[in-house]
Amino acid sequence: MTPISQIFSNSVWSILSNVHTSLPGIIVSFDPILNKASVQPALNKKFDTGEMTMPILENVPIIFPSSGNFSMTFPINVGDYVLLVFSERSLDLWKSVGGQVTPNDPRKFSLSDAIAIPGLMPLTENSTNDNQDFVIKFADSEIRISPNGDIQIKTASKVAVGNQLVELLDVVSKILGFIANPVGVNVPAVPFLGPLVDAANASALKIQLDTIKGTIT
Repeated sequence: MTPISQIFSNSVWSILSNVHTSLPGIIVSFDPILNKASVQPALNKKFDTGEMTMPILENVPIIFPSSGNFSMTFPINVGDYVLLVFSERSLDLWKSVGGQVTPNDPRKFSLSDAIAIPGLMPLTENSTNDNQDFVIKFADSEIRISPNGDIQIKTASKVAVGNQLVELLDVVSKILGFIANPVGVNVPAVPFLGPLVDAANASALKIQLDTIKGTIT
């Protein structure tokens, strides 16, 4: 005869097996328009009789840092790791209408109510964190802010600084072009008939600047 304590223990374990709190997951697909993903939980369920792969979770919201008019997004790719967090109550109604609602399903801590947070990685992955500077990095480009306040911007290709009407580096490029070759350009009381003394240097600087000058889109 099974002891009463073992019966209670088995009952508790049975209940807990369907209570989900958080798990690592792997992105299967991502919809950037609706900001939702299909995610495969990275941990299998284990039973006395064997193992079982957990089902792919659909329509999982992805959390990006955002609030009010602020937001920060980055690419989510197939195979990326995320942290899956499971809501205490059903998210179905809230996901469809937002605001403050009463869940229309009594389930709790269900696999159906997952939220994904990008960034979780196994310890076998190499981190890019140098534990000193604040760094925003994408591919071979980065923005780095040092503890002393210095800001460094390194780009693998082009860079654009400005607003929807004016791009700063484009303005500087035009100024250098004017210095290099102001033929036919007139300003009040100062007619320019040929290149200025530093035209060659200005022309060389313009060529360098134009290799990194981007476009505001």
